[in-house]
Amino acid sequence: MEAASIIVPSQMVYMQIPANELRLFTDGIFPALAVNPIADSAKGFGHRYVAGHDLFWDVPKTLTSHGPCEGLRHAGHIMLTDFPTKAGIPFPLLSHSGLGQFLEQAGIHRGWLQISLFDSGVGILAIAEGSTDLAQAIHGTLDMNWGTFFDTFVEGGIEVGLAIATKNPLLLIGGVENILAGVVATWNEITVYINPLDFFGSTGVSALVGFGLAYGLADENLSDAGVDAIRSGAIGALFSISPAFGFGALAGFSAYRLGCGLAEIHNDSQKGCFSIDRQSYNLLVDEICKGNPNVKWLLERALPCLAIQEQVKNLPARSRILSESCKILPADFVMLQDKSPTLNEDTKRLKVDVEVLPDDLMVLSKWYQAVLAD
Repeated sequence: MEAASIIVPSQMVYMQIPANELRLFTDGIFPALAVNPIADSAKGFGHRYVAGHDLFWDVPKTLTSHGPCEGLRHAGHIMLTDFPTKAGIPFPLLSHSGLGQFLEQAGIHRGWLQISLFDSGVGILAIAEGSTDLAQAIHGTLDMNWGTFFDTFVEGGIEVGLAIATKNPLLLIGGVENILAGVVATWNEITVYINPLDFFGSTGVSALVGFGLAYGLADENLSDAGVDAIRSGAIGALFSISPAFGFGALAGFSAYRLGCGLAEIHNDSQKGCFSIDRQSYNLLVDEICKGNPNVKWLLERALPCLAIQEQVKNLPARSRILSESCKILPADFVMLQDKSPTLNEDTKRLKVDVEVLPDDLMVLSKWYQAVLAD
């Protein structure tokens, strides 16, 4: 628990330090390196991740294009004035100009690709402490007890929570190592020291007791009672492994149910704030419509126009019954003949060598034209 006693208080203190004051403090220690036009080519929020602050990507470009002196100033500006601030610098080769753009396309937020001096120190401490616990658990020398429970699951959960809140990937790795160490130690405890009959017996009895209390006494339905039975069985199984697991799970489930109850109360109160009764609504409408006929006309047109008639026409109780004496089609109907006449196949063909009449004489053609002209 030494790491947790250092990480948590220092993280809380570090979060209370204003970011601007910390940046001015680091710039005051190294005033000659406070401003670098090559590194600060990009401006605005998150400009360090965008360009100019990648040690393995941007600094070598400065060395080749401007010489070793400017390259050293560039590196000094990144490490001595930007790295200690809260914004930090991007991981080498993981800036937006490097491989960071591909990681962003994969769904990783750019906050996880940057690190500061404080975050790296806390993360390295967490990784060193978690790797020791994980190595002991793998070798089978980490026994599961109260101290191990708090040193693995509780401490790892705190580190993971702080890592998510601050987007510290190193601290996240340390928290995952602690949780894995607890899982391995628990597995060793179950497979070596726990009697299977005790484990499954506690699980079954606890599940039956939870289902009976939820369904019989609390009058819950089958689905809710089944969920409560699963929770009771899990708590019973964890108690058979270690009392620390049992009490931890019991506290977690109790906090969950208490949170659900408080959330329902809060939702009901919020619904009450946004609700209005019919009388208050009518008073509000009357007050708005006073002296403003256009609004009244608009509200009347917006109301549904469906109205139920007071005197409705009753349908007759006795309906018309169809007659049973229906006409039946005759069975002896006329049928068409099956053998229909067909055309004769030996048809007569016209002669190909036809006689052509000779052309009219010239005198007749002139006479025709004269007749047509008249």
